[in-house]
Amino acid sequence: MRWKLALATLLLNACAGTGVSSDQAVLDFNRPPNQFYGARLVSLDGKNINAPITKTSFWVDPGTHEIVIAAAISDPMQVGRNPAGRTSSDPGKVTIEVEAGKRYKIGTRIIDSKGAWEPVIWKVEDL
Repeated sequence: MRWKLALATLLLNACAGTGVSSDQAVLDFNRPPNQFYGARLVSLDGKNINAPITKTSFWVDPGTHEIVIAAAISDPMQVGRNPAGRTSSDPGKVTIEVEAGKRYKIGTRIIDSKGAWEPVIWKVEDL
């Protein structure tokens, strides 16, 4: 019985050391289903994200977050040079509300024939 308690304590300490908690949420930028395009996190709450391109999941505290994403749309026929004619606004800048214990799967979608796009949360699931 003592070894089970010691193992549980070891696992809890390991999780605490990584900053991972069920009191947090995950912003997930893994490959979306075919009707959407990929996205890459550029900025979170005004801070640039300097992470390897292979990093696709980001743990955040619950609450309101401002994110800036870049669309990963490789088809040149889909993306216009000037999305929706918006030269002064960033189509990838959005404010989202997240809850603890949830994973938010984020991608992009094309919204018109001119190549305008917008971020989309295509799935929310429990951790």
